[in-house]
Amino acid sequence: MNIIDITTKKLLVIIGLGLAVVANTYFYISKDDASAKPASPTQAQATLLKIGEKCLDFGERAVAKDTPIIEFQQLEREAKRTNVIQRCMTDNGYQQNTAWLKYAQPIAKANAQKSNISIDEAIINLSRKHMQVFAPVAGRPDYWVKK
Repeated sequence: MNIIDITTKKLLVIIGLGLAVVANTYFYISKDDASAKPASPTQAQATLLKIGEKCLDFGERAVAKDTPIIEFQQLEREAKRTNVIQRCMTDNGYQQNTAWLKYAQPIAKANAQKSNISIDEAIINLSRKHMQVFAPVAGRPDYWVKK
């Protein structure tokens, strides 16, 4: 009976130490996140450029082996590429800027009338172009914003 009590005590001490390490790690990480200063606009833009270039690279790699023969395959290739870019940006905490969408709607409407396509298709076409631009453009809201 004495051996069982010693084994149980050792087990409880090991479990207690393990929980202490986990709790200490959690508090250290959460303290680090809470004390982090918000990024300046310059830092935020530099981060967006860095992540954007990484996501563009992922998009290119996703379609590197695709060789379009007919026009439909080219459209599929471009859709696949932009989907990879969009998912990568979302995974890194970015989303489509609502200000960009408001900016793009009148442009898409004009493009739709010129090209005889739907407004939704014109928005998608404009979105595919602008989602790949990570540097600020004068007079246009950024496509991506941090969540």
